[in-house]
Amino acid sequence: MSLAKHKMKAPRISRVELRVQALASRRANSQLLRVPWRRFRRAYEEYPSWQALALWGRAVVATEGRAPSGLLPTFRERCPGFIEGEAPSQEPELLAFHLLEWVHNERFGHAKRQGWLDALTFYGVRHPRSRVVWAYWEHCESEWNTQRPTSCPTFDKWWRSALQWELCDKTSYLAAARAVKRYLDWEALMLWLRPLLGTELALRRHVISELERRCPGISKFEGSGVRESHLAKLSIWRRVVKWGENHCLSQAKEEGWLDSLQEQVRSHPWHVRMRAYAAHLSQEWSRNRALPYPSFGQWEQAAEEYVKAEPGLVRQRPSTR
Repeated sequence: MSLAKHKMKAPRISRVELRVQALASRRANSQLLRVPWRRFRRAYEEYPSWQALALWGRAVVATEGRAPSGLLPTFRERCPGFIEGEAPSQEPELLAFHLLEWVHNERFGHAKRQGWLDALTFYGVRHPRSRVVWAYWEHCESEWNTQRPTSCPTFDKWWRSALQWELCDKTSYLAAARAVKRYLDWEALMLWLRPLLGTELALRRHVISELERRCPGISKFEGSGVRESHLAKLSIWRRVVKWGENHCLSQAKEEGWLDSLQEQVRSHPWHVRMRAYAAHLSQEWSRNRALPYPSFGQWEQAAEEYVKAEPGLVRQRPSTR
């Protein structure tokens, strides 16, 4: 089968659907910024495997026309209490729905109690592993409807096959995930650097060292420890941007999946959190230019710890130690 048939078609989206998506995005972003990043990330990295389990069960039930006995040991082992001795739903859509409902209540009950389950599900289904799982499930649904397999794969085998599937444009999940990681690292560097370039402050040695370490070949930087002119700082900014375009975007651009990469970055929770923290820090700087400029490591740690205060509450500034 042609790879072109594996691509997910872009459906037409009505204005109402766009408004619903915008509301869901705003709600997810609001919840995301009210939980420390490391706590959210642990759940975010775990979510795709549960999404995969639900889709595997749905595919097997749809193919067999029933819930085969092979499902029961897997569900009992991974989801104790979900079946409770009864066969799961014979309807594949309901099986997936009820399984994810159990997952949300049992595996991620803490997220539900703490008020960030919507953020977890919103970003969890957009995780690179979830994307490839959905693409592989669509392939299985199409293939198995045409030619029923002699036996349905176990979940472990199905999960391994899903992670090896190509998303689109001959792009593997691993290649896409690595590209997203590189892009986010580059974006973090620019968000950290940008406020400094707009001030009269000198580019301290630790800033120059960080840029040289993260962007090999971008130097030579001049004027360490002095007050560079606006034009000199603008030149540095342009070199950082150019370096990122060459090292983080070139492969996706050459292979034709740059739009996909940029969409995956925009829907990544770390991208949202970094930008929110950068905006917060810029406001603090505008009020008090005497604040010490953090190292890149301090900036990243503060972005991880940043929690947006509820209206009417005073939030303590995260430690930069």
